[in-house]
Amino acid sequence: MDSYKTVIVVGAGIFGISTALALAKRYPDVKIQVIDRFEPPVPDATSVDTTRCIRVDYKSDVYYKLACESLQKIIEDPIISQFFHQSGMSFTYNGEHDRWEDIFLTGKKSAEDANKGHMERFSYFDSPEDVYKSIHGNTSKPRCEKCLGRNTWWNKGYRNLANGFIDAELSMKAYYDRAKSFPNIKFTFEEVKKLVYYPNSNEFESVLLQNGEQVFGNLVIIAAGAWSGKLVNLKGMCEMSAIEVGWIKVTPKETEKWKNMSITTNLSTGINLFPPYNGEVKVLRRSPGYKNTVYVDNPNPKEKTSIEISYPRTLITNPSDWMPLDAEEVIRENLREIMPSLADRPFDRTKLCWLTQTPTANFLIDYHPACKNVLLATGGSAHAWKFVPIIGDKVVDFIEGNLEPTLAKIWAWKEKLGETVDNGSAPRMQGKPQELREVIKRQYTEKSYL
Repeated sequence: MDSYKTVIVVGAGIFGISTALALAKRYPDVKIQVIDRFEPPVPDATSVDTTRCIRVDYKSDVYYKLACESLQKIIEDPIISQFFHQSGMSFTYNGEHDRWEDIFLTGKKSAEDANKGHMERFSYFDSPEDVYKSIHGNTSKPRCEKCLGRNTWWNKGYRNLANGFIDAELSMKAYYDRAKSFPNIKFTFEEVKKLVYYPNSNEFESVLLQNGEQVFGNLVIIAAGAWSGKLVNLKGMCEMSAIEVGWIKVTPKETEKWKNMSITTNLSTGINLFPPYNGEVKVLRRSPGYKNTVYVDNPNPKEKTSIEISYPRTLITNPSDWMPLDAEEVIRENLREIMPSLADRPFDRTKLCWLTQTPTANFLIDYHPACKNVLLATGGSAHAWKFVPIIGDKVVDFIEGNLEPTLAKIWAWKEKLGETVDNGSAPRMQGKPQELREVIKRQYTEKSYL
């Protein structure tokens, strides 16, 4: 770090804010410049939402230990703990012997290990009736298969009451306020146009903003999530796609009815249901997702070609976009089984949450091999939020050369090359992302005939 007098962090989300805070604490004499399109909480950022899962149930022992450490820091933080709701989290699946059962069983073991000595926080669901009653109460009865017209999907599960959800928007605002309290952290809110390199070299010189201003630094940390692909070539390292999220308004009576509900996720169908919060229930689907293909100049220095990337199309840029109809149909079919009173209720609002997915679901914290003094801190792969309290320290450990060897190995650039397998940390449904503009176009065409 001795050679870095000014460090630029592009992105004020999960990786960016956490890294800025860690740098500021360890190096009070280093100037840290954080750049983002908007002031946090960034309205269309991956890091900002009404609720995010905080859980320790992992197939990977590495992430299980990190999650336990991070959860404890959240609980002990006098500010952030106010936004954490220890509702518990239930993991269910259809009971078939497939990859979802494997993920379920290894996650269950992590949860059991985390609750040693406190098994009262743990419960099993051995039937569709048990799963249904965990949400609606012991006197409730689920719909039968004959009524559904198909086999049931929410068949087995467990609940871990050590888990919960956090208000991600209020939390990111709190982390931002904390960062502003450090005299060596400065913020700029302007879109980044590109990185600039010294003439005839691959050494980073500055960040060029859309307004023409240049911000100079010795090191740039790219923590812009799904927006990173325009700034550095991540082809093969990260795929940017979006999953669908919706909110349904519920009554005070329903809020009271479901007040003891845990976050309930179905591994087999990809559906996540959140307990009522601020008068609404949030539901999302971990689908193969949607992409927005664009062509941009290759951001690697000395390259003169163009590359194909998927770039976020959000409610900021396209405010009339709505959840794709195929996604809505799948969500409603799940609701007919597990929360039937909401199955036909209109969504209050929807959005697409943009994710930066690595082939293995391991994060990417490494220097870019084609660019000098360009550090990547991205690849959250739909499970990074819970690590905000510690991920910045891990990034700074890497810069110092002190990151634990196991983490350095799994978060390395070369770990994503060649034969790679998803580690199951935040598994998505199998399949290829759909082209979003085509899905939206189809929807408008179909609606025009209604």
